[in-house]
Amino acid sequence: MYAQLVVALAVIAVLYFFSQKKDPRLPPSYGPIPFFGCFIKFGPDPLGCVRWAYKKFGDCFTLKLLGYDMTYMIGPEAQAAFFRATDEELSAKEAYRFMVPVFGPGVVYDSPTEVMYEQLRFVRSSLALGQLKKAVAVIESEAIDYFTRNWGDSGEIDMLNEMNNLTILTASRCLMGETIRKHLGQDNKKIAHLYHELEQGINPLSFFFPHLPLPGFKRRDRAREEVASLFRSIIADRRKTSSPDEECEDIMGILMNSEYKDGSKLEDEHLAGMMIALLFAGQHTSSITATWTGLLLSSHKQFMDEVIAEQRAIRGPNPSTLTFDQIKTMNKLENAIRETLRMYPPLILLMRKVMQDMHYTSPITKKDYVIPAGHMLCVSPGAAMTLEDGTPFTNPNTYDPHRWERGEHTKHPYGIISFGGGRHGCPGENFGIIQIKTLWSVMMQTYELELPSSVPAPDYTSLVAGPKGPVMIKYRKRTTPL
Repeated sequence: MYAQLVVALAVIAVLYFFSQKKDPRLPPSYGPIPFFGCFIKFGPDPLGCVRWAYKKFGDCFTLKLLGYDMTYMIGPEAQAAFFRATDEELSAKEAYRFMVPVFGPGVVYDSPTEVMYEQLRFVRSSLALGQLKKAVAVIESEAIDYFTRNWGDSGEIDMLNEMNNLTILTASRCLMGETIRKHLGQDNKKIAHLYHELEQGINPLSFFFPHLPLPGFKRRDRAREEVASLFRSIIADRRKTSSPDEECEDIMGILMNSEYKDGSKLEDEHLAGMMIALLFAGQHTSSITATWTGLLLSSHKQFMDEVIAEQRAIRGPNPSTLTFDQIKTMNKLENAIRETLRMYPPLILLMRKVMQDMHYTSPITKKDYVIPAGHMLCVSPGAAMTLEDGTPFTNPNTYDPHRWERGEHTKHPYGIISFGGGRHGCPGENFGIIQIKTLWSVMMQTYELELPSSVPAPDYTSLVAGPKGPVMIKYRKRTTPL
């Protein structure tokens, strides 16, 4: 009897699926299996599925996934429509509700829209030029200390794991100052481990069902509470021991003193959530980008030689403490990083929820589309910036940092979307670039690295796609700096 009921329900679902009349103005769609849609094709290779759909349907199409209508806009013109839309048309907050278990209640995507924008204003002010200038010396000091403690003169390590440790240590020190050292003690890898647990709890399944009682989600929740407890302790310690002037020496201090328009300040629980969000948003993307940068430079000797020559020219024969001005002039290294972000952006998709019907006229298909309210609207940085056609880039699947000198990235305002765009563009872009440049400058000055000759494939089991690990490298300390 039970089996007959299941069969009957399946038949009804299939008949309902195929009986639906489709509005001719809707974007073309693909999802052959009721409810599951194209999950079998999308799951193991999301970018491959998006590229296939782009070739088949053009720059606007819908992929049906686990009951969701995921409408993609691919290519500079389509991306311009995505990023220029207002919050009344497209909501980032509604799209990223699945991040609430990580960031916590009352902050960013779990706050009213006007509060979310005030919190983002706090973040932007805390990452102003003055803080970036201070960050270089802090990052260099933490990196040298980490190498001294953990690397020694020679050996072999997993680059992705080491970049994960280094980016979380350097970012947390820039965010919270010396206080973070006091609370972590000698266990300087603890926070990196906790953030790894948080990151593992954000995967394609978490977008659809973020509260399922799965082991990975339970570890995510435990790690979140442990990190929040650590940050609450640091906040309490700071409030007892710091003067107002001392508090503003780092990003946490600036946030502690930031005021909403009504004169109120962040509650400690919300402040802890903001610190979690800040570290999470930058740490995993920076660690992955730093790793990809090393892999790509190591497999392209010409560009590696150019970056090393630039280091010699800027640092000189007797290099002293790195300065912000030196980091800013490392154009070869920055071009290598930005080209890495073009080819291997960590985020495989950026999303907005359609709040009211959206109209789009495609320059490719010459059709007028209506994207209904309720659809999840997406752009795919990884697919869009490496298309063989429809991008501003020459030979887009070739790693070529020189394209940044040629100005290919300036041909269309939304051709490069590594850091998003519009009013929701990443506020930590400058900090992330400076962090990676500083880490690689210290590494190249200190060590000779022997990296794999071939670049591994991306790992799409997470929404933040890094190289499939482990990424083993051999290193040997230089007898004299570059």
